[in-house]
Amino acid sequence: MANKPMTTAEKLAAARAGAAAKPAESAPASQPAEAEASAPAAHVEAAAAPTPASLGRPLTLAEKLAAARAGGAPKPAAAPAAKAVASSPAAESAPAAPAGPPPDIPTPEKLGRPLTIAEKLAAARMMSGSAPAAGAKPAAKPAAAGAPKAAAAAKPAARELPPLDKISDPKDLAEALRQTAQKKIAESAPPPPAAKAGAKAKDAKPQTVPPKPSKGLLSKLTRRDVTIHIPANLAWVIAGWVAFNAGMTALTVMTVRFLFPNVLAEPPSTVKIGYPTDYEKEDVNERFKAEWGFWVVRSTKVNGVDEIYALQSICTHLGCPPNWLAAEQKFKCPCHGSGFYISGINFEGPAPRPLERFKVTVADDGQIVVDKSQKFQQELGQWSDPDSFIVA
Repeated sequence: MANKPMTTAEKLAAARAGAAAKPAESAPASQPAEAEASAPAAHVEAAAAPTPASLGRPLTLAEKLAAARAGGAPKPAAAPAAKAVASSPAAESAPAAPAGPPPDIPTPEKLGRPLTIAEKLAAARMMSGSAPAAGAKPAAKPAAAGAPKAAAAAKPAARELPPLDKISDPKDLAEALRQTAQKKIAESAPPPPAAKAGAKAKDAKPQTVPPKPSKGLLSKLTRRDVTIHIPANLAWVIAGWVAFNAGMTALTVMTVRFLFPNVLAEPPSTVKIGYPTDYEKEDVNERFKAEWGFWVVRSTKVNGVDEIYALQSICTHLGCPPNWLAAEQKFKCPCHGSGFYISGINFEGPAPRPLERFKVTVADDGQIVVDKSQKFQQELGQWSDPDSFIVA
């Protein structure tokens, strides 16, 4: 069977299997011509993929994805390994796979629009996971039987990839997309039961024992509180309540007093002053001056008749109470010097008229009764009235 060039999927599978680790051992010495014959086809396929060197500018994201789907341009160091694998018996027995991506992988040409992030990730997963299985047959398995061990032994340490927007190599772009997809799958996978139990135990908050309830205020009292502080505070409380009750009592009394009319009780207008024989002739009795406001006089100097009458003890000038001067036998006002005889007639000072008399009568029991509600004035000729005096 004529030698056929390896497809991009087969080249990726061979690179993952570690076939390119030893290019000299994997290619027999008797097949250099065949490897060289297959090299032009590989160069043609490599030339079909755009590179920054061929374009003279950095690749766009769409060009990077197209190069990743096509397998990308082979590096110069990996070219001998690809040639050796192409000339190996396993490659001769493997049927040729159609070039380009599988028909179920979405492309911008099929959809007529740029791919979304989710569609790009799905295409990268399908390219990295399904391409080797689609291009390999059971006949190629024996040739790669010892490849996993060699790949595990020669597997280099994972290198750190640059950010996605700065990747220029299509293979690095495919590897970055694959790692991102694996990371998301690992994050979305449910944790094992042991891990869940550990996480729950880790997240569980330590339970704190609540403090015991206090036994009350009395349990915290000391002897000093009982003997000093409590009596002092209690005295203030008692004083406050006493003041409050006193104020409320006074307010109640004033309210009740307000309900009753404010009327002054006047003394009675009549008073009994004794019998006529209790008074001496030509004498002025001052026993009732302070309380009742009059003098009781017994004299014969008015009309020559022995009379008993009651003179009001108020000066007719400005209302001052005159004094009786027994040595001078006259009433003398201390305010402005008005003078009155024993009969009550004014004779000196500014007093304009004589003193006034009250009504005097004899009761059924023989006592003299003075009625202050009725007055008699001498300038009006009322002293001749029988009620203004009694005959002793």
